[in-house]
Amino acid sequence: MDKKCDRCGKEMAAWTMSFFNTEECCLSCIEKEQKHPDFPKAKEAEREAIKAGDMNFPGIGLPEGLRRT
Repeated sequence: MDKKCDRCGKEMAAWTMSFFNTEECCLSCIEKEQKHPDFPKAKEAEREAIKAGDMNFPGIGLPEGLRRT
């Protein structure tokens, strides 16, 4: 089964879920995400949601600068 990055469309051998939304992203896209100025805000929002019992938090939304072009 070939798995492709939801953000850039490249094939992935390893991936993780975005902190901004529910996309499954390659490690390259996640690295870009982690450098975005809103990343700490997204990470904290997820932490607070989990603390409140929300295990299906959809994220705060993907910032325009990280959208696939």
